[in-house]
Amino acid sequence: MQEQDILESLKGAGSNLQLMGAGLIVLGILSIWSPDIGGMAISVLVGIVLFFGGVLRTVFAWLSPGWGSLFGKALVGIITVLVGLYMIFNPGVGSKALAAVLTFYLFVDGITTLVFALRIPPAAGGAWMMFGGVVSILAGVLMYMQWPASGELAIGILIGVKLLIDGIVLVGLGSAAKSVAAPPAGQ
Repeated sequence: MQEQDILESLKGAGSNLQLMGAGLIVLGILSIWSPDIGGMAISVLVGIVLFFGGVLRTVFAWLSPGWGSLFGKALVGIITVLVGLYMIFNPGVGSKALAAVLTFYLFVDGITTLVFALRIPPAAGGAWMMFGGVVSILAGVLMYMQWPASGELAIGILIGVKLLIDGIVLVGLGSAAKSVAAPPAGQ
């Protein structure tokens, strides 16, 4: 494969990451926008948001085979899909149980994101991933500190912020990939 072909594929991957990031940003904004809906409605809404976020993360795992373990990245996406499906099909679970599940999810997601970020140079987007991992862990800490009192508002806002940050991270990673793929000035 020629160097130009490699750069073109990297540029295309950057565009795909930015598109997926924009999708997560929209999902995050939707979650933040409607946190005052009742307990069952928020469970279903957050479940749908997590389901599609998990689908996007699983797709990201396939688009980034050189950034760590494909299995590990896909597993986080699949876990996100399963958590989303659980919330969709069990809306009566209650806000206390939902807050506990989401707290655990945010911790695991933050830790795995930090592990993957350590494998990527900062200039190639590793700093963006570290930022996303730290935000996820902080959101988990906030949920834990509020549990069992954390209700629908906290759940909707924190998950929305998490998806918004994940979207920003993917847009940043896409921009980093595109800048690496850009030809040097003067060519």
